[in-house]
Amino acid sequence: MHGDYKELTRDRAITNAPVPEYLYVPLSQHIGAPAVPLVARGDRVKRGQLIGSADAFVTANVHSPVSGEVVEQVRIINPQGRTVDALKIKNDFQDELDPALKTYGVPDELSTDMLREIIREMGLVGMGGAAFPTHVKVSPPKDKKVDTLILNAAECEPYLNADYRLLLEHPNEIVLGLRLMARATRAVWVVVGLEDNKKSVMAGLQAAGIEEFARIAVMPAVYPAGAEKVLVKKAVGRQVPKKGLPLDVGVVVVNVGTVYQLARSIQTGLPLLERVVTVSGEFANPGNYLTRLGTLYQDVARLPDNYDQKDYRIVSGGPMMGFAVSRLDIPVTKGTSGLLLLRSQIFKESNCIRCARCVDACPLELLPYQDRGLDECMECGLCAFVCPARKYLVQQVRQQKAAKKLQAK
Repeated sequence: MHGDYKELTRDRAITNAPVPEYLYVPLSQHIGAPAVPLVARGDRVKRGQLIGSADAFVTANVHSPVSGEVVEQVRIINPQGRTVDALKIKNDFQDELDPALKTYGVPDELSTDMLREIIREMGLVGMGGAAFPTHVKVSPPKDKKVDTLILNAAECEPYLNADYRLLLEHPNEIVLGLRLMARATRAVWVVVGLEDNKKSVMAGLQAAGIEEFARIAVMPAVYPAGAEKVLVKKAVGRQVPKKGLPLDVGVVVVNVGTVYQLARSIQTGLPLLERVVTVSGEFANPGNYLTRLGTLYQDVARLPDNYDQKDYRIVSGGPMMGFAVSRLDIPVTKGTSGLLLLRSQIFKESNCIRCARCVDACPLELLPYQDRGLDECMECGLCAFVCPARKYLVQQVRQQKAAKKLQAK
């Protein structure tokens, strides 16, 4: 088995995860302000109905993934370990669609402004993990000129295959979504950043017409090729400045799941209600599952009878940038790319020996062992991975960032 462990689910076609009786739909599944609830206890809801309104600019709409009844508004732990408000919905298993859902006709007739509004209405976010609201990303301020759109098709995290399976199984939707996203951003050039371990998707993309408007940039499969700043440098040769964004060099980066969802929303009128989640690790039932948002991890994982949590570590996302969680009553959100159960390994920290391996490994050339420049840290996890002292460097960075945010309030 290779070191990226993708073999566990690489050849597993996307299948539908069972839809549970109760779903817990967080009002905050994105970077920015939580959505404002539009329904209350006892209300009937339809599939696709707007149940959380994006009343700020940096936020995202939330919709009901099923038809049924709102049981109550609850507080629940999200994949990042924060307590957030969520709507508990009892599924009636009818999947009755909201009659207010719109259809959009011919995609080629949609203007830039119409596409930006559709992206906002549909609650699209970056689905690679960060969950930044997409309507904000495609609506740059007037002083920022976008000329390049990059599709992040690297999926460089070990174990994860959600994007790969979408590229392989749904190339037509990927190409349509990317074409529409280019129109939404008014990008002149479109680039697909693809790791060389995913060349099997190229034939499907080419047959769907990707080369009519985009260039495929094949890169070595070296983690973290999919990190935005690294990807921009490798795919188009532009250096994103420190404390800057790809937008500062005229680039917008979008995820495979996001462009797929844009195409599906245009085709069906349905907002973002479900996503592909790779379930993997050292246990039964690995696969790539199309999962309704608000489904608890325990309902996705379908753990074997002999599962003992003491023997496994649960990771939400990938093993490098994901979050270790201590429970399975956590809901799948728009940014949940994977759910891993890995055999538990307990490492004891020791004193830093100033070996500078973390410096050599850092793709942004920071100094993790000195806690310098860590505002720039993208939390890729390489420093902790190579540290012989087993120091929890990424966790320290996250704690420092959180403390600074609290101080700024």
